[in-house]
Amino acid sequence: MTTADSAGKRLHIVVPYRDRESHLQEFVPRVSAYFDRLAPRIEYRVTIVEQEAGLPFNRGALKNAGFLLGEERSDYTCLHDVDYLPVDADYSWADCPTCILWYGAEQRPVAPGRSDRTVTTNLESSMGGVLLMPNTVMRQVDGYSNAFWGWGYEDFDFSLRIRARRIPTGRRKGRFRPLDHDNDGFTPDAAPSPISLVNRRVFQELWSGGKIPAGDGLSTLSFDVLDRRPCDGGIAGAEGLWEVVRVRFSHAPRPDQVSAAAGHGAS
Repeated sequence: MTTADSAGKRLHIVVPYRDRESHLQEFVPRVSAYFDRLAPRIEYRVTIVEQEAGLPFNRGALKNAGFLLGEERSDYTCLHDVDYLPVDADYSWADCPTCILWYGAEQRPVAPGRSDRTVTTNLESSMGGVLLMPNTVMRQVDGYSNAFWGWGYEDFDFSLRIRARRIPTGRRKGRFRPLDHDNDGFTPDAAPSPISLVNRRVFQELWSGGKIPAGDGLSTLSFDVLDRRPCDGGIAGAEGLWEVVRVRFSHAPRPDQVSAAAGHGAS
C-alpha cells in the first residue's frame, strides 16, 4: 500500500455500541488523538451505532446499520469494537478485507475480577475486532448476517461470506490496548455460554445447505433512527466528526436467543 493509493480515500469508522459508557469515554479521546497525529492524515468520520434497550445486543446488524448510515460519504469502512484502543495501527486504505488487530487481542479474560480463565483468539484467521472493508466489497458480500442476537458467530459468518466468494484478505499487525469486560460468550469457567450455543445452531442452520446464505444482510436490514447526537468529547478539531446514532431494528430475535441471552445476562 502506498501513500498514493490512500490519497483521497475517505474512512468511516463504525462502532457497534450499548452500555459501555466507561469504554466510550476512553475510546473517543484516544482515537481522536491518534488520528490527529497521523501523517499523512486520513479523512475520517466516526459513527457510534447504539442499539436501543430491550432486545439482546445484535452486533452484526449494528455494523450493517452503521455502514448504511455512512456509505455515501466514504470509500472504506472500519468495523471497530469499542474495547480496543489503537497504540500503533495502520488505518490507511485497504483494497481488500483487512484485519488490523493483532497485539492486544491474543488472550482476553472471560470474567475480570471473578475468574482467572481466558479465551485465546486465532489471530491468523480472525476477522473481528478492528477490520477495514472497502465499501464495494462490503456490498459484494451483503454485509453481516442480521440473525445473531446476544453474542457470537457474526464475525465467523462474515469471514465465511468473504472466503466462500474467494475474495482475497489481508492482515496488518496493529498494536492495541484492550479494555477488559465480561465475555458473554463464555461462563466464568470458560465453557460456552447458553447464548453462544444457540447462535452456533443458528450459524449451522444458515450454512447447512452448503451454499452462501442469501437474503440476510445489508439488503434486508430495516431500522429506524431514534436520535442522533454529537460525540466528540469536546476535543479541539474533532467537532462534527463523531456522532452517536441510536437505532431500533424492525426484525426480532428467535425465542431461544431471547431466553438464552436473558439467562446469561447478554445484552
